[in-house]
Amino acid sequence: MNLAKLAIENRAVTYFAIFLIGTGGIVSFFSLGQLEDPQFTVKTAVVTTSHPGASPEQVELEVTDRIELAIQEMPEIDYLESWSRAGLSLIKVNIKSEYWSDRLPQVWNKLRAKVRDVESQLPPGTGRPDVSDDFGDVFGFQIALTAEGFNYAELEAYAKSVKKELSLVKGVARVDLWGVQEKVIYLDVAQTQLAELGITDTNLEATLSHQNMVVDAGCAWG
Repeated sequence: MNLAKLAIENRAVTYFAIFLIGTGGIVSFFSLGQLEDPQFTVKTAVVTTSHPGASPEQVELEVTDRIELAIQEMPEIDYLESWSRAGLSLIKVNIKSEYWSDRLPQVWNKLRAKVRDVESQLPPGTGRPDVSDDFGDVFGFQIALTAEGFNYAELEAYAKSVKKELSLVKGVARVDLWGVQEKVIYLDVAQTQLAELGITDTNLEATLSHQNMVVDAGCAWG
């Protein structure tokens, strides 16, 4: 079939088809999304579990397999990918394409419930599984706070107050603080004095680790 000959012999049909294509193109152009930060949905979550001291084989059998079996009970799951390393289990959870942003929060809550149900089956010493599902969050603004004559604690307190106010603004879904200084206490002790008192570094560490601990005092019956 000679398309060029057919188009010339049926000019009316050809002109009409060109008109429809051109009109459709113009309408499509003006209906394209024009948002600066268009919405998109990431249907992936990662379950991270630490198992210090365990080999990759132990992590696979004792942690990864058990969590995977619990997650596979969810009908919303498309497929899973997992990596078992020394002391660490990573499970990548992918949700089916028909679940969009309006239904994903319920899916993530269900995923967390499944993971929490299997926690009691994990071996002793295993850390609590962490479910990360915020890969689709996009930060639109970064605000830097600087001030002369204020220490880090005062800056952090002011930054937290700003965060609280920004969280109340309509359209703001999440506010994170970056660059917060970690709170630490440095102890400078002369080794000679420790030796004279018969105290070791291990004794100091053990004493400090047991400070301000909350323990069950039992019940008092009158």
